[in-house]
Amino acid sequence: MNQLKIGIVLNYVSVAATFIIGLLYTPFLIRTLGQADYGIYALALAIAGYLSLLDLGIGNAIVRYIAQNQAIGTKKKEAQLVGYFFKIFSYIGLATLVIGLSIALNLQNVVSSDFTNEQIKTLQWMILVLTVNFAVGFILNTFSAVLQAYEKFIFLKVANVLRVSLTPIISVFYLFYSTNLIVLTVILALVNSAVLIVSYFYYKKALNIKMSFERVQKDLKKEILGYSFVIFVVAIADKLYWQTDQILLGILKNPETVAVFALAIQFVNIFMSLSIAINSVFLPRVTHIVSAENYVNQLNALFIKVSKFQTFVMGLFLSGFVIIGEAFIELWVGKTFELTYVIVLILMSTFSLDLIQNLGLVIMQAKGKYIFRAYTLIICSILNVLISIPIIKLYGSVGTAIITAIFVFIGNVLVLNIYYHKKLQLNMLVYWRKIGKLIAIISVVALLGFGLKELFLVDDWGSLFTYIVIYSALYCVVIYFTYLSKNEKQWMLTKVKRLKNRG
Repeated sequence: MNQLKIGIVLNYVSVAATFIIGLLYTPFLIRTLGQADYGIYALALAIAGYLSLLDLGIGNAIVRYIAQNQAIGTKKKEAQLVGYFFKIFSYIGLATLVIGLSIALNLQNVVSSDFTNEQIKTLQWMILVLTVNFAVGFILNTFSAVLQAYEKFIFLKVANVLRVSLTPIISVFYLFYSTNLIVLTVILALVNSAVLIVSYFYYKKALNIKMSFERVQKDLKKEILGYSFVIFVVAIADKLYWQTDQILLGILKNPETVAVFALAIQFVNIFMSLSIAINSVFLPRVTHIVSAENYVNQLNALFIKVSKFQTFVMGLFLSGFVIIGEAFIELWVGKTFELTYVIVLILMSTFSLDLIQNLGLVIMQAKGKYIFRAYTLIICSILNVLISIPIIKLYGSVGTAIITAIFVFIGNVLVLNIYYHKKLQLNMLVYWRKIGKLIAIISVVALLGFGLKELFLVDDWGSLFTYIVIYSALYCVVIYFTYLSKNEKQWMLTKVKRLKNRG
């Protein structure tokens, strides 16, 4: 099994680890800290998360241009590129410290009057800790991005699994002794930094590309910065979509409301990671494909193949959440978070259609056509924020979730599908015939799942997990017999036989 396939598998291991750890850690965190402190913790992460925008799209540019150089460049040019990117990230690290400090010092003028002075001071220190973490991370991210360009997915995904696992494990031990939010943030920062440092040493051992600080050609520099700017604009739009609502709720409401919405976003992030798990390893490969001639048919086939797999995975988790999500949340964190279920359903009603098509975004990046997505997203995200402000005052978190879902559909689904078909020559009519059939079958399975639920009294963890196992089996069996082609069934049977032979 090559690095690409193992990388995809390990990505899903990372998603599973995130889900399982979140399943155990989040309720423990909420009950230990209390709903208000959990809301402050989530708000600190959301505010500091805006510092990630200072990446400016450079991390993505490293992957694209190092991968491109592998195909058509030289080792000398590669060394120049790594040195150039390292220098940019060093400047970004310094800028991060200045901006993060400014945010922390002016926080008391922004948050709602429902926050106490002690809560504001705690929030300030947490943001300062995360600021230092981001500043160090930007510099070291140069080497992680080069590893991704070289498709060193096994190391990168194992490192990510460790990062995802170690933070909550260490935090749990600490929470038995104290509930200091600042120390919790320090633990998070130290684990992230340690993983990046290990990545640097692996980079030195596996690749050892010497950095050259010779000047990069002016035309290439202009091209890189133009490409990075587009990624940067898209990153701003994503932040406006998925983190600004929490900040607005912190400004206009209270920590408890932030906590409920933050938990909903945690579920959205899990669904998002299911999609990103496979797409994040494809940028180098797609970049190589579009560098060849007559690549359109190959891209069409790849787009449909990856989207079918993503729809299958997303469909299982989303349909399951629709059926038993309310019961799950009540068992997990209690009735005070019941509104989380409604918010997740509103957001995922349209966002799931975007997530199954994420390879299309990778294709846009590889072809240098990402500017269109940037324009579309930034317009929709700004409108989303502007309309959300009065809506939050009237309808709270549910109102802002509805507005976000509407603009996600317009900007991320409707407009992009037209662009894929007209400009990228991806045959979206054939695409939706194949994917639409799978979605219809999943909807029927979900209806059967609702009927199956009537046979269960899902009121404890035992009955919940029993239902999950039975529904998952039903889902897989129905999809296998009603949707998969003969070739796909044969491929699956071959894989199963190989696994048996290895066993």
